[in-house]
Amino acid sequence: MKDCTISKYSTEALKIIDDFLPEKLFDAHMHISHLNTASCSYTTFQNYYDDIKVYSKNRIVRCNGIVFPEAQLKNPAEMDNSVKFVCSQLDKYTDNVAEIMVLATDTVADIEKRLVHKNIRGLKCYCIYAKRPDNMYANIEEYLPEAAWVVANEKKLAITLHLVKDEALSHPNNLNYIIKMAKKYPDAILILAHAARAFAAWTVFDVVDKLVPYENVWFDFSAICESPAMLYILKKIGAKRCMWGTDYPICLFDGKAVSIADKFHWIPAADLNFNTWNIMTEGFMAMRQTAILADLNKSQIEDIFYNNANKLFFR
Repeated sequence: MKDCTISKYSTEALKIIDDFLPEKLFDAHMHISHLNTASCSYTTFQNYYDDIKVYSKNRIVRCNGIVFPEAQLKNPAEMDNSVKFVCSQLDKYTDNVAEIMVLATDTVADIEKRLVHKNIRGLKCYCIYAKRPDNMYANIEEYLPEAAWVVANEKKLAITLHLVKDEALSHPNNLNYIIKMAKKYPDAILILAHAARAFAAWTVFDVVDKLVPYENVWFDFSAICESPAMLYILKKIGAKRCMWGTDYPICLFDGKAVSIADKFHWIPAADLNFNTWNIMTEGFMAMRQTAILADLNKSQIEDIFYNNANKLFFR
């Protein structure tokens, strides 16, 4: 994996991060994969532990290993290989959990036959499995089959959802769908990845309060590099339904996402004079800033970084 070389900037940042982090961490959103592709190489829990060590040091770190979404998983044989790989990882790292991939066309039977390990505690969907060329504008139901909700509700599993459309949560189709399904399937926990994909922070303003009544709608803060969206979600939703995550190995990429007007933009580290400046560092720094601005106490910080994920995945 990527070499985390330490520069003067990152050494200073690491000290700030180290003073902030609690003693136990539960990464609610990191990826593992049995495939070698341009988007994500073969990735194990051990790769993760090796790369996060510069931040975690001697802390207890547990993970929710989400299968990385690749087009190859449409092939039944590759899907089977993915499940076998997940099981082998969970057998080796018994304190961790994982989420298997679900496809747009999956039935209840398709999904249930993949639930072959007690620590498979969630389902992951992704827009690339929608049957349309412009999948970044797909409606949620085009890539998250209702069968996944049925299974998650029955077995009390999580579903991690990466919203698409430029407006993310503020798009009426997305918001209305989430409310409808949260009502219909109250024992399924829906995790809105990347703070409901609020890389453009405005997309959660004025709408996230509509999700307050639905206690089965949660948020992970993976790969979010600015405080406003996280701060607003915490203000409206509270700390008990929010979780830290890294989006590993994506978090090793240099740069950060920033809100610009009604969009967002990824700034590459090459544009600035920092040798080591990645999404993981920026995520930690933004989370610390959020905690300060929200006046979070020690218990709330521990909830976000560990307790909430532990409660969710082992309920």
